[in-house]
Amino acid sequence: MLAGVKLALLLVMGLTVPGAKQTKPLSVAQSSPVAAPSAPAKAAEAVRAAILDVAPAQAAQQAPAQQPAKDKPAPAAAPESVLTIQQLKEKADALDRQEKALKTLETDLNARLAKLQELETMLKGMLAEAKSIKEEKMRHLIDVYTNMKSKQAASVLETLDEGIAVKILAGMKGRQAGEILTNVSAKKAAKLSEMLTKMQAMQDLPETP
Repeated sequence: MLAGVKLALLLVMGLTVPGAKQTKPLSVAQSSPVAAPSAPAKAAEAVRAAILDVAPAQAAQQAPAQQPAKDKPAPAAAPESVLTIQQLKEKADALDRQEKALKTLETDLNARLAKLQELETMLKGMLAEAKSIKEEKMRHLIDVYTNMKSKQAASVLETLDEGIAVKILAGMKGRQAGEILTNVSAKKAAKLSEMLTKMQAMQDLPETP
């Protein structure tokens, strides 16, 4: 196509085309009666046609190169990165809140545990004191029954709870306890003697570590 344009330009300028046959100019008498277009006019027409043929081809070649610029998408990575960082920050804040809540709960539990331990110590002290008072009272009862005569002590033991009566007899000397049992009814004496034997057997057992 470009070669045709060049050829037309050479013809317009009146130059000789290399390799082309030279024709003799026709005389006026030999020419056709109808006026033929001059060579410059033909050349100009050829140049115009060649340009019209070349222009669409060049436009078609340039169009694909410009098309990708129009269809090129805008970068969207930055918003995604910002969103991801925001999500991570929210998760970190949530973890911090949970950690603070756990620490508060731990502090509250420790305070309650300390209070329970304090109450436990207080209860143990009260139980030890009650046991001491009970033992003291029991020793006092033992002393009272020890100073009583055998028949008088036996009559009182008949009315007491069997558990208390056995503890009083266990706190006495064996000989004195035997004298009291001889003055108690046979059925009551048998029951108290059995309970007294079991109590002494349990006291003789070795303590478990």
